[in-house]
This record gives sequence, C-alpha cells and structure tokens, in this order.
Amino acid sequence: MRSKQVVLAICILAMGGGLFTGAQASAADAPDQSQGPGPAAQGAEAPLLATPAPDPVANLDTRLGAIEEWKAKIERLPSLSGKFNIGLNALQFLYTHQDAHVAEGKSQDNLSIRRSEVLMYGKVNEYIPKWHTLMEMQSNNLTNNTPGCTAGANCSQATAGTPTATTMFREAYIDFRPMPSIAPNLNVIRMGVFRMPFGIFTETSGGIRDVISSPYLNSVGSGTVTRTGSNSTVGTIDFIQERDYFADVRGTLFNRLDYVAGIMNNNNFQANSTGANGPKVFYSRARFLVTDISFISFNILTGESNNTNTEINGRGKGAFDRYGIDARYTSRYLPGLMVQGEWWQGHDGANQTTVGTPAQGACLNVAQCGGNGAPGVQRRTWYVLGKYFISDGPLQNFEPVVMYEQFDPSTTMSNDMYTRAIVGFNYYFENLPPKIQSKISINYEFRHHQGTGPGTTVPNTDAFAQNVFLAQFQVRYQ
Repeated sequence: MRSKQVVLAICILAMGGGLFTGAQASAADAPDQSQGPGPAAQGAEAPLLATPAPDPVANLDTRLGAIEEWKAKIERLPSLSGKFNIGLNALQFLYTHQDAHVAEGKSQDNLSIRRSEVLMYGKVNEYIPKWHTLMEMQSNNLTNNTPGCTAGANCSQATAGTPTATTMFREAYIDFRPMPSIAPNLNVIRMGVFRMPFGIFTETSGGIRDVISSPYLNSVGSGTVTRTGSNSTVGTIDFIQERDYFADVRGTLFNRLDYVAGIMNNNNFQANSTGANGPKVFYSRARFLVTDISFISFNILTGESNNTNTEINGRGKGAFDRYGIDARYTSRYLPGLMVQGEWWQGHDGANQTTVGTPAQGACLNVAQCGGNGAPGVQRRTWYVLGKYFISDGPLQNFEPVVMYEQFDPSTTMSNDMYTRAIVGFNYYFENLPPKIQSKISINYEFRHHQGTGPGTTVPNTDAFAQNVFLAQFQVRYQ
C-alpha cells in the first residue's frame, strides 16, 4: 500500500510539472499585440486536435499486477545457490629431497605440483542431496593396461601393457536419498567413483591430510616384477586403493553407529576404460561414535581379485580379503590434541603382478601364466599418528605432527619389512576444515626397508630405504 501511495505522489508531481511547462510554452507562443496585427490568413486552417495524455493513475493497479506476476515467475526459476558450487579441493606445490642415489642425469631434488584438484558439487533436491565431481588437472597422463597371455604361448615373452586410460577425472558420484522421512537411518545410496570408506587415511581428502606422503597401506614397494619370476614382496603393492567404482548404502543408527555397505569393481579409478576386475568385491564398515569427535571402526572387504586387466599393483588371481580396525581420539581436556591409528591385514591371490606386466591365472609357472610366479600371500600393515594444534601464544597456528608405520608384504617371510617414522609440522594461514585450509607443511621421513626375503639386501637406489625431506605449500577453498 505504501508503494502505491509513493507512485501516486510521483504521478501527481509529474502532472503538475507538465501543466506548468505547458503554460510557459503557451505564453511564449502567444502573439505580441503591441506590434500590430499579424499577416492575414491565406485560408482557413484545420484546428489542431490535442491528444489527451494517458492518466498514469488510471492503470496503476494493472501495471503493479504485471510486476507482481513477473516477480512470481522469476521466483519459480531454479536458483544456483546450493545447486552448483565450484571450488579448489587442493592445490599443492611440493619440494622433495631424496637421499637415495640416482642415475646420472637425474636429481635428488624435485619441484612439482603434487595436486591441482578442481571440485564441483551441488544439491538438486531432498532426493538428490549431493552430486560431486573432481578433476585432477596436473595428472592427465596415460595409464598402462595389464594384458593377459595367448593360450599355449610363452607368457614371459608377451608384449607389455600399453597406455590406455587418462586419469584427469578422479571422482564423480551421485547421492540418492530414496526416503527422506527415514534419513539419516537410511541416509543415501551413493553411486560412482570416489575415495573408498576404508579406514581413515584412504577416505580423507588429500587437501586435509596431516602429513604429506600417503601411508604405506595405500602404496609401497621397490624393485620390479621380473619376466622370469620373483617373490611376493617384490614390486609395488597397492594394498588398499584410494578410489574405485562402487555403489553402496550409508546411514546412521541411534546417532552412534555410522554404517556403509556396498560392492565395487576392485580395479581402481581407471577401470572406466579398462573394465571391471573380475567378480565384484563386497565391503562394509561399522563406525561407533564414542563421542561426536572420537570413534572406532571395523572394516571388511571380501571377494576375488584378478591379475589380467588389473589396474592395481600387487594383485593376484584368487581369494581377496581385507580386515581392518581404525580409531581416532580427539581430546576435550587438551584441545588441539588428536591421535589416530589403523591396523589392516589381508590376502592377495597367487601370481601377483604390477600394472603393465602380462599375467593370467593363478599358476606359478611364469612362462605359462606370467606375473611373479609367487603363491598367495598374507600382508599386514599398521600406523599411529599424533598431532597437536597450538591455538595461542608465540607458536600460534603451528601444529607438530609425528607418525610411525610398518608394512609387512608377507607375514610368512622374514627380512622384508618396510618401516617409516615421520616428524614435522604444519603452519596454517587459514584453517576452517573441511572447507578451507591454507598451510605450509614440513616433513622429514626416516625410512627403512630390510630386504626382499631371507639373506637379501636393498641397493642404495631403493627409495623406501633412504630418508626424504618434503616441504609443501597448499591452498584449499571450497
């Protein structure tokens, strides 16, 4: 009503101004009688018909009604607020100095972009509460496939794998909430490729990790699988892959138990190009929330793995399983203190291989089946990590970090253990996790690798037997 009064007042002032201007114009155009009569008219002129001005008040309600209708239509258009967001998951500049000896022409010092991850995400409605996609812009190189062998041919002489898959798209998933009324008991069904819910480190984004290097449970190993056979401790071992294609169900019961259960390809994030790795693998996790910031979890993965067409190092043909326990304690009595750890054990099938080396089947004859010709093996790994964030004083925003871990490639073989101790600190320029985190991290790693079995030693070129210094600057903003 107030707006109508204001419009009416403006219209009245406009009409008054128009009348005043018209009166001045008429006075200016009137003939000056003091100069005598003007010239005689040549003929009768048609009278000028004045066009009446539209009354601005008469159709005011109509025009205001049109504006209200237009406003209602605009409000019904989809809004991008919350529907589409873009951010920087992690931009990391890394300096590395490795004590391991290197060949002529190579350097122990390296400057690199560790991660350059662009993230897009949003919400459609209550049934699709989240969609997510992440691109790794600095790592769009090709990945080798792992071919099989022609029946009857010498597999040890088969052609090695060729580059087949790019790795730019790292994550893409959709959350579907079938029954919003019972969430979070049955919260979402998640489908796509993402960090797997295995323990703590694997699921944690690279942009908010506390140390620079990934743990050995994700990837470790030196030496290469030879075409004449080698034991199960040689070569790279990706004990638990960080990402995979999957479909699972997630929810929370009694506000104390987070659960996840689903199936996955078990062939890493490159499987979109190379295909599934044999039978699917079932996985589940039950996480008990001791408090809102401390928990303990139990993890199970079980199924079968393959060595042909695999995109995961160290996998063989046969039974596959992983069992793990993880826990985190965040102190309320000493704010800033956090301690976490994980313990994992699992079986890899016979005739393991590395990506690109031909393999086929579980036989231990390298000429017939390729791979490393080793039997199935039980592996075990664990770590513990602690940190303390200093919130005030002269060392405000500093965070000392320590970590120790072990990886045993074969529980039945001696002299093959990997160990590592990490000491360092983080300094935060901005720390609002999990959305915003800008920091510099300094780590020094004390590494040791016993060997590849009884009576063996490792060369001074073994990167897992030589210490390393790392410095990383990071920006994360979502």
